Amino acid sequence: MRVYTDLGALPETARSVAIGTFDGVHAGHQKVITTAVEEARNRGLHSTVLTFAGHPLSLLEPGRKPRLLTPLGTKIRLISALGPDELLVLQFDRSLADMSPQLFCRHVLARDMGAKLVVVGANFTYGARGKGTAGTLHECGEQLGFDVIVVPLVSGDGRTISSTLIRSLLAKGALEEVRAVLGRPPSAAGRVVRGLQRGRSLGVPTANLDVEADTIFPGRGVYAARALVDGHWYRTAVNVGENPTFHRRDEETTVVHIEAFLLGFAGDLYDRQIKVDFLHKIREELRFDKVSDLVAQMERDIRATADIVDPEFTAVGL
Repeated sequence: MRVYTDLGALPETARSVAIGTFDGVHAGHQKVITTAVEEARNRGLHSTVLTFAGHPLSLLEPGRKPRLLTPLGTKIRLISALGPDELLVLQFDRSLADMSPQLFCRHVLARDMGAKLVVVGANFTYGARGKGTAGTLHECGEQLGFDVIVVPLVSGDGRTISSTLIRSLLAKGALEEVRAVLGRPPSAAGRVVRGLQRGRSLGVPTANLDVEADTIFPGRGVYAARALVDGHWYRTAVNVGENPTFHRRDEETTVVHIEAFLLGFAGDLYDRQIKVDFLHKIREELRFDKVSDLVAQMERDIRATADIVDPEFTAVGL
C-alpha cells in the first residue's frame, strides 16, 4: 500500500475511494474499506482510502474533540492489512473544512482523485458544517460520473458499532466487549520514561509509559495485559490511575499514569518503546492506608495476571 499526504502527488488513474475518519478501524470501518477494495477488483479500478490526520473536531470544535482510539501510525497499519492499493492522509485544515459538499465532490473526488466509485458509511457527512450526506453524495455522483455505495452501519449485541461506543466501553473497563467490537485487544503504545521509582522501592518495579498525546486507553483500574518489547511478549499487570495511596485524601489530581509490571522481564526498559494490549480488568483503583497493604494487593494482581487463561496470551506463546 502506497501512502500519500498530498492530493497533488496521486498518480492519475480511475479509483474506488473509501472515505472516513476511520478512528479505531472497527468492524464498521473495515466493511467500508473492504467494500471499496472488492469493488475496485471487480471494476478494474485502483482502490484508495481517504482519511485524515487527527480528528476533524480538533479544528471544528476543539472542546469536543475525542481522544483517538488509534494513533495515525496504528491506523495506517490496520488499514494496510485490509488490502487497498493506496492511502491518502489529508490534514483537515480550514480550506477543507470550509469547502462546500459540491466543491469537495467536484475538486477532491472527481478531479484530483479520479473517483469512479465512492464508498462511505451510512452516517457519513462531509463539506462545510457537515451539510453533505450520503444523499448529496449520490446527487454529486450522478452529475460528476461516479457511483456511490453506502454501507449500512454494523451492529453487535443489538448496538450500533461506533467509535463513540468503543470509547464508552473503554472508560468502563469493558475490555472483552471492546475486543469483540474491534476484533483485537485495545492497546496503548509509547516510550518508557522515568517516574518516581516507587515501584522499584516497593520491590515491584514498574515501567511508566508515556503514551502518544490525545490517544485513549482504559479508565482507572488494574488490568491484565500483554506487552510487546523488542519483538518479545510478556504477561503484564497494568495500573491506570493517579496513585491514590501516595496522595492526600483532599488532594485533587487529573494526572493519569500507566504503570506496567512485566512478568518475567529482567533488564532496563527506560527509553524503550513498548506496546500494551489490555485484556481483562482485574479491579478498580484503590486507596490503601498502609503501603504494605498496597504491596500485598500488587502481588495479588500479579498472581491474577499470571493465572488468567486467555487465547490472546496463548497466541503469543504466554
